[in-house]
Amino acid sequence: MTATARAPAVRGLGARYGMLLFAFVVSGLGNWTYRLTLPLMVLELTGSALNTAVVYALEYAPLLLLSLPGGVLADRFDRRRILVAGDLAATALAGLLAFVVTSGAAPVLVVYVLAFLLACVEPLYYPAFQVLVPSLVRDTDLERANAWLQMGDNVMSLAGPAAAGVLIAALGYQGAIWTDAATFAVSALAILALGRRSGPTPTPPAPPPEARPAADPPPRGTFLGEIGDTLAHICRDNRALLSGAVLFAFANLGTWMVQANLVYYLRDYHGVTPAGIGAVLAAQGAGAVLGAALCPWIGRRFAPGRVVIAGTVLAGAGIVVLAAVRDVTGIAVLWALVYGVGIVNMVSWFVLRQRTVPPELLGRVVATTRMVAFLTIPVASVLGGVLEQHWHNMYLIIALAGGLRLLVGLGALASPLNSTAGRTNRPAPQQSTPPRGP
Repeated sequence: MTATARAPAVRGLGARYGMLLFAFVVSGLGNWTYRLTLPLMVLELTGSALNTAVVYALEYAPLLLLSLPGGVLADRFDRRRILVAGDLAATALAGLLAFVVTSGAAPVLVVYVLAFLLACVEPLYYPAFQVLVPSLVRDTDLERANAWLQMGDNVMSLAGPAAAGVLIAALGYQGAIWTDAATFAVSALAILALGRRSGPTPTPPAPPPEARPAADPPPRGTFLGEIGDTLAHICRDNRALLSGAVLFAFANLGTWMVQANLVYYLRDYHGVTPAGIGAVLAAQGAGAVLGAALCPWIGRRFAPGRVVIAGTVLAGAGIVVLAAVRDVTGIAVLWALVYGVGIVNMVSWFVLRQRTVPPELLGRVVATTRMVAFLTIPVASVLGGVLEQHWHNMYLIIALAGGLRLLVGLGALASPLNSTAGRTNRPAPQQSTPPRGP
């Protein structure tokens, strides 16, 4: 009896996918707790918007250094083991950070160093996770599988910030960070429970000598050779991916000028308490859950690249409107809508990559396009803080950030992303072979 027959988990996506979703949700709860706790702690220690924004820059800077190695690892080695090792490393680093905070001696420099090391785990972890998803579900279920992951993450974003606010009030910052460390340990156990090996794409049997093209060069196996193959695919064979990565890079430049300073903006401009900030972030999570729920319906009707373009335009317009909103309830509702559109964008982007990239390249393509897309986040995080220190006008910064994202989306209408690519390009499984998945 198959795992699917024993445990038809997550509405038919399979028991192994359900365990992966559980691991993702548990670690997501810790991540959202961490995302509220650390900026608030640094803001309390320093009172500086710039120092608080540096936390976000440190969180994304490792993507520039480790994304490509993470993609190569995902294509070469057992992905399940990569995920377990990453969760255990994150457990140790978050635990050390919690210990430092609990000891009462938490200089900002030490917090920065540990936050940076913890962020180094993610770019090595993420490509393996993304490549594992299409190996557990059928191609026709990719929208649902990715949407469930994003929905699970954002259900936790409803609980995470609220739980962090309660933990900070009751136990201090150290209680929230200890919780974060524990969630990574639980995630590692869940990944171990997947059981079967989830390694790199198996090499197909060699064809008989008479079927082999004599002029074909041997495959490149070096790190630089594999990266070269990846860049050739993105820049020459699948230019919609290049267009999408560049679009996300410029869109993130606008979005993160706001996101990295949102805690500061809510506290200093509107006097919102930590519990109230948690409520705003929880509303953000509610919008993301709604967006994830709509993804399968949208994916059946529109090409993923076109969804990304439309979502970028809508989110940019929403951020522009946010600059004019002054009451906290209105900010929470509007930011929830912006985040909901953003989740639709993310799921559509994941599906586009998973459907149009050969499996043996997928880990490296995920890592490379993600690195390009996130390239601007550290810059945007610091830039937002610098502009606030010089202008003391977050309303203007928010309007400029939204306008940038809006223009980027409109410009993408003339790019290869505005095509029907990604409408299930992979062949359907043959009836004589078992379907891919559990």
